[in-house]
Amino acid sequence: MHAEQKPIVFEHAHPPPNSVATSGLVYIVMLGLTLMALVIGFANLGPLKIYANLSVAIAQAMVLAFFSMELKNADKLTWLTAAAGVFWTFLLFLFTLTDYLTRGMTAQSAY
Repeated sequence: MHAEQKPIVFEHAHPPPNSVATSGLVYIVMLGLTLMALVIGFANLGPLKIYANLSVAIAQAMVLAFFSMELKNADKLTWLTAAAGVFWTFLLFLFTLTDYLTRGMTAQSAY
């Protein structure tokens, strides 16, 4: 005979999901940041355009990570994992830019 199956008990209490008001506010913030990126795209900012667009993109990523991925209620291990992902992404961009920016250099032009 089979033993009686015990109910599954979760060790950690999960926080409640975001309220409708919080989700609506996140939607409005993301919409505003998207419109800001659109305005920056058509503006004549010269070399500052890339910095403005990168700032908006970083703000969007932070809003999504903090609210949609619920990092605000996460434990330290989840925060460490998110930080490791950001660090590795930074390294990948750094190595790619280093390769791209030094393609035309030769041994003689470096001196």
